[in-house]
Amino acid sequence: MKLSFFSRKTALISTIGLLAIALGAVGSYFFTEKKVVVVEKFPPIIKHADLPIRAMQTFAESLDVTFPEDNSTFQDSTCPALSPTWVHDENQKSGVNMTPATWKNLELSTAQGSALWLNQSSVSCGQSVKVHAALYQSNENASVPGPRYFAAWRIGFYKGAGAREVWRSHGIKLKTRKSTTIHDATRYTEARWPVSTTFTVGNDWTPGFYLILSLSPFGQIESAAPFIVRSPVGSSKLVMMQSFLTWNAYNSFGGRSTYEGPGRDGINTTAQRSRVASFDRPMLGSGAFSYQRDAIPFIQFTEEHGINVDQVSDLDMNQWPSIAANYSAIIVGGHTEYFTNRMFNTFLAARNQGINLGIFGANTAYWQTRLEPSRSGVDRHLIMYRKAVDDPNTNIDQVTVQFANPRINTPANLFTGEQTSGVHVYGTLKPVSIPAWLKVPRNQSISGLSSDTEVEKTVANDAQPPNVHILYSGIMTRRDPAPVASVAKPFAQTSWVAFPSGSAEFNTGITTWGCQLSDSCPDLAYDAPSQKLIRSITLQVLTLWQQSEVGKSLR
Repeated sequence: MKLSFFSRKTALISTIGLLAIALGAVGSYFFTEKKVVVVEKFPPIIKHADLPIRAMQTFAESLDVTFPEDNSTFQDSTCPALSPTWVHDENQKSGVNMTPATWKNLELSTAQGSALWLNQSSVSCGQSVKVHAALYQSNENASVPGPRYFAAWRIGFYKGAGAREVWRSHGIKLKTRKSTTIHDATRYTEARWPVSTTFTVGNDWTPGFYLILSLSPFGQIESAAPFIVRSPVGSSKLVMMQSFLTWNAYNSFGGRSTYEGPGRDGINTTAQRSRVASFDRPMLGSGAFSYQRDAIPFIQFTEEHGINVDQVSDLDMNQWPSIAANYSAIIVGGHTEYFTNRMFNTFLAARNQGINLGIFGANTAYWQTRLEPSRSGVDRHLIMYRKAVDDPNTNIDQVTVQFANPRINTPANLFTGEQTSGVHVYGTLKPVSIPAWLKVPRNQSISGLSSDTEVEKTVANDAQPPNVHILYSGIMTRRDPAPVASVAKPFAQTSWVAFPSGSAEFNTGITTWGCQLSDSCPDLAYDAPSQKLIRSITLQVLTLWQQSEVGKSLR
């Protein structure tokens, strides 16, 4: 359970218990990057009767789960078919003027003169995307005068450059514009800015993960927005689901995320957090840091090693669960904390049909969320009340509480084999049982974890899959004082399991694992031997997991 913002250099806020959310708070101070304090009034959350407690879904019961129906008719990508050697071919193209060191030091969590958001998170070739942008300044980052330029960078390896530019706009004059905070109990913020420019994805845009950048008059990166160009389904054996929902939940543009908001004297408080996170705003704060940590290094690693991986967003997986059936494995990285019920069942169904799962992170599928439309389109509002009595939607598949909450009782270990055991921890994982199929030293530990790490461990409950094998395990040290209600020491465990269908699941149990795959990682580095070890393990798993039902051959 993640309770405070990430920070690339220092952790700004200590972990705060979510159950301490104040009731009926109506006064707050509104906080912006300029630290202007304005008194605002919000109505209280209207509470209702609690939902009944349910029996935990057992692992045996979950074996009957099938893919949810698509929300709309699936239309495959119109991008040209990819050859089997497309990653190798892409790597021969010229990259941008970047190095792993410049990627590591790139500040994407703050807007440095301008900010932007996109009206779509993933598209196909031939589709157009609207860019909404404005000048945006803080006390630390004043906007310099002059036009802004927008550029599309495809993330990859490119001989160490890390990205290739595929499009750049002409100079566009931007204005300073205000954001809008909704003055009801949801207290969320949107940037209802006009369209600044539009670009169309051409057939020459290789599918993958992209950043749309706003550039200063001098070509400096001021802000970024992630999006995906989808490949025709099944272009690769592996598909990586990127966590736009989690990034948006942590997005603090406008002074509020779904975790914290402004309080008296500028102190962020959980009482003033948003209950809705809108995609219609720039991605800043922890949200931007998360994709910089969880997506970019992982993709650069896979393409450096010539591994073909299709990219989709979790919004795609929610809209069209049928996507998953076209792959041998689904891969997630870092921090996929927020799932819809449809996504959760899609992972269960994939596991039941012999589709492997690669979880290169932790705190996976912790919160059940739902999506609602915004002014700009469908599925643009993420809803997050965190208490069943607060959420006006009482549908068990929609209510926004933890999946492990007794009112839902479908804990994530049904398909991950583990549950969250600690946040903001660090320590060493020692080898427990290294299988023959994993060609690594049997006595080497994983050390030097970043203190921002969140971890998982195996549990003993009715949802736990049988025969989960522990690869590495260790007691962690908390970076912050332990919550009052917590007495158990946090454990981190890396594990694998073969399911009855023949599918296999690998779970690092560590949120910061994927970041260490590239020297572009903006987080604290593990020690060098540990980095080498996890890169070897990751490469082996990604190679093996391209065979569907690989669990049948693993011992």
